[in-house]
Amino acid sequence: MTFKGKIAGFLAGMVALCGGVGAYEFHARHVAAAATPAALPAQPVHGNLRQLMETKVHTEYTYMSFTIWHDQPLTAEKMDSIAAASGRIMDIAAHDLSSYEPAYRQQGWTDEDVQFFDNKRLQLTQIAEELQKAAQKHDSSQVTSFFLHLDNTCQSCHSRFRKDLSWT
Repeated sequence: MTFKGKIAGFLAGMVALCGGVGAYEFHARHVAAAATPAALPAQPVHGNLRQLMETKVHTEYTYMSFTIWHDQPLTAEKMDSIAAASGRIMDIAAHDLSSYEPAYRQQGWTDEDVQFFDNKRLQLTQIAEELQKAAQKHDSSQVTSFFLHLDNTCQSCHSRFRKDLSWT
């Protein structure tokens, strides 16, 4: 191979390498842009409210209910788990539950329904926070008391929107 052939081969290789790097950069930027939240339409985090309640809130509620009422004594480990579960409910109530308002307005919720739900969402956030604090202190009396408040908050909302789930 001649010197000119080696140079031409080297230059062709460099052009191919630069083209490959450029294509990779373009692909990487395209994938990163598609993955950013701003590129996605604003939607509730978990499909619909019923799905969120069944897969997230009810799971945590059921765990706490069983532990508090049927899995005595409330050991330090159980209290820590109750604190974590109530913290997850608090986070869901504070952040996720407010994203469903537009969908439920489209389904016929009145302004009063939306206000009632939002008040219960805020109440649930506060009670879950108090329950979390009581569990972190390992105060079984307060844990039981705040869990009853949490249950009453859930039931008051169910009695208005989900009579099939209401105990009252």
